[in-house]
Order: sequence, then structure tokens, then C-alpha cells
Amino acid sequence: MLTPRFFKWLIIEILVIGSIGAYLFIDSHDVYRWWVGDTHFVHADPTCDLHVKRCEVLLKDGTPLTLDIEPKSIPLMQPLRFRVTSTIDLPAIELKIFATNMNMGFHAFSLQKKAEGVYEGEGVLPTCVVGNMIWQSNVILNQPHQSQGAIFTFQTDK
Repeated sequence: MLTPRFFKWLIIEILVIGSIGAYLFIDSHDVYRWWVGDTHFVHADPTCDLHVKRCEVLLKDGTPLTLDIEPKSIPLMQPLRFRVTSTIDLPAIELKIFATNMNMGFHAFSLQKKAEGVYEGEGVLPTCVVGNMIWQSNVILNQPHQSQGAIFTFQTDK
């Protein structure tokens, strides 16, 4: 005769096996993309030089977004301050930076809201003996069921 204790253990075993199977077979990136959706990127004007001034783009929905990096020399292996301004109100904005001409790693920074429409964060980019690295910075604004972003590129001397 089957007891209530047997059914409790059976349910626990099914939940544990189901959880392990979900962990192994469901890609968290796919779940994230399903939840947020694909990011719709716009490219900044390639003539805009972050060494000289902040760069601005208009997102797909017409929202202006700017990226600024300090210090303007954009030194490697030294703290950099990233500032994004936008009229979209979010608690934080993602900034993902990687080199396009060599694998220098993937650097993700969370820019926190400092004031209305102003997001800031700090980070360090690695140095390379080859020099003249071209970096791509992706600014991502994750909103429920919609993700927008802007792509900015810049070059560093070392």
C-alpha cells in the first residue's frame, strides 16, 4: 500500500530531477532574450571621436543617448569614468566593451543612475603590447520586453 510519505518523496524526486534537467538543458541567455527580447542597436557616427567630445545617437524610438569617457586620453590600465545620458528612466544601464581587432576579453560595466537621465560607472581596460586597439562599446538599455542600444567605437594608442 502506498503511503502519503511515498508520494511526498516521489514529488521531491521529480522536482529535483526536473530542476537539474532544466539547469543542464535550458540556456539562461535564451531565457533572458525571451524575457527582454532582442536588442535593437543603432551605430554612432564613426567620425565622432570620444577623445575629443561625447558622442550622441538617436535610438530607434527617437530617444537621444550620449556616451562620454573621462579622461579624454582614454588611457589603458587606469580608471575610466563612463557617463551615459538619456531621457529613458532606468535604475541602471549596461555597458559592454570589447576589442574588435584582438581578443582582449569582454568587459561589462553597470552604470548606475546618478541623476535624472545620467548614468555613471568606472572601469579599467587592459593594455596590449601590439597597440592601436579598436574598441566597441555597446550601451544597452534593458526595458521590459524591449531592449535598445547604441554602438560606439574608439581607438586607444597602447
